[in-house]
Amino acid sequence: MVENNSADINIAGFFTELKKKKKSFMLSIGFFFILGTAYSVLATPMYKSILSIYPTEEKSPGGALNDIQGVASAFGFNLDGGTKSTFYIPDVVKSRRLSGSVVEKLWKTEAYPAPVNLIAYWEIDDQTKITRRLKKWVMSIFPKGKGDIHLKYVSTAIKELDTRVVVKERDSGLIVVSVKMEEPKLASDIANYYGQFIKKYIAEELEIQSRNYRQFIEDRLAIAKSDLEKSEEALTEFRKLHTITLEPPETQLQRGRLLRNVEVNQEVYITLRQQYELAKIEELKELPIINILDIPEPAAEKDSPKRMVIIIGSILAGGFIGIAIAALTIPSPGNLS
Repeated sequence: MVENNSADINIAGFFTELKKKKKSFMLSIGFFFILGTAYSVLATPMYKSILSIYPTEEKSPGGALNDIQGVASAFGFNLDGGTKSTFYIPDVVKSRRLSGSVVEKLWKTEAYPAPVNLIAYWEIDDQTKITRRLKKWVMSIFPKGKGDIHLKYVSTAIKELDTRVVVKERDSGLIVVSVKMEEPKLASDIANYYGQFIKKYIAEELEIQSRNYRQFIEDRLAIAKSDLEKSEEALTEFRKLHTITLEPPETQLQRGRLLRNVEVNQEVYITLRQQYELAKIEELKELPIINILDIPEPAAEKDSPKRMVIIIGSILAGGFIGIAIAALTIPSPGNLS
């Protein structure tokens, strides 16, 4: 019982000593409060624009085409639909091709009277800045070799853009692309550009695949037509030389083989002819690639920095650090008298 009372006295003494350090505790809170407030005031406001899209489900022409493909497969041909392709939109959004296009495109901004690319907008090519002068000095000490300076600017801008563009895919299949920029109109323009680029890129790729598929079928059709004509000519020549009446077994067997060749070549030709017509239709058919659900619009309010969150977080951080510093500078409860 005496030991418990002693422990209570030691803990009470510890908190008593901690109260004596309240000045350093308050100083810590005040320091972080000022730091957080200064950051929230000086940080560049960022505006978010959102693009949400649904990929269009690709539909096959139906049972007739499946039957044709089944017959073709029996003859050793792989005639799967030429336009069936899967494009993973988040990969397209984050591709270097699209990012490079966004970086080097000229954009209308409030900061500049004439359209500028993002390299100039973010002043990545401005070598007068202290940070870039310092980096240039460090690179002169530890050189990495020479290279195209413009490509370096583009690479730097792409990395910066990557931190500002976020792609999320929901369970429903909806894909949300959010873009953060210093200006609301610029953010919405870039987000809209992403939507248009995705539609154009996928449409062009599908068109190329449809054209290649149609050309493949066209080549196979020409070969099948030639084979059919040769087999028909062979059967005609055979019939001129042999009559059906009183044929020996060997002649009947040869006649049957020639007839089968003609029938098989006819089926292959008909199958390819039907597939060729379907391929031409697919090539000319314009299908919606993606459905844009939410068109990006300029944000009415800034997305960041969130001043209240930063200030409250700074106060809490200052309080925890103040308590930790005060606790480290006083004796442990066991040493308190």
